[in-house]
Amino acid sequence: MVNLALAIAPHVEETVYVMSNPSLTSTPEVVKNARPATWEGLQACRELTTLGINTLATTLFTMEQAILAGECGCMYVSPFVHELKAVFDESYDDGGANLALCVEAQRYYEHYAYSTRVKAAALLSVTEAKELAGVSSVTIAPDLLRTLASTEATGEDVDKLSLFTQAKQSKQHIPVRRTYLDEETSWREAFSKANDGKRLRNTKDVQSLL
Repeated sequence: MVNLALAIAPHVEETVYVMSNPSLTSTPEVVKNARPATWEGLQACRELTTLGINTLATTLFTMEQAILAGECGCMYVSPFVHELKAVFDESYDDGGANLALCVEAQRYYEHYAYSTRVKAAALLSVTEAKELAGVSSVTIAPDLLRTLASTEATGEDVDKLSLFTQAKQSKQHIPVRRTYLDEETSWREAFSKANDGKRLRNTKDVQSLL
């Protein structure tokens, strides 16, 4: 994966991220580190940040993860709009897109002046892409990217669908700022209870698939 990232890097103006095992390879400066948004993964991001290494927190499904990632200094978080299984298995119904998390996390970061940015992932449709218009960045699968490229839509049409525009116009509530940085027990408890434990299972499922 590191070699692939190195091959891509000369053709990309922004940062290239790669998931890698630091015990098996030396990660070049151009390649930044992605870590799962578990307690251990985010504490690793915290340490890497102090060393001047930019990080991306992935497998993110909850605001608890987003808040801690911001406190740990992650450059990006990657909220999964859908469970990873839904991306690879068209017959699987995960209960619907978790688009609101992307909006809530980004507005939280902006309101409380965190430098962390949202990089949405696991989108399944053109409509979801339009609804996320306004997100800092997005990971899009090749098939969906080709469909988007052939889809005609005016800026006004997209703006009407954008959840970010709707949140701003309605002055949607922003959660009270809180800290989890050195509160492992309270973070684990809150994370494990999110959506009746479903989000913890989602994170574990992605880790097992990756």
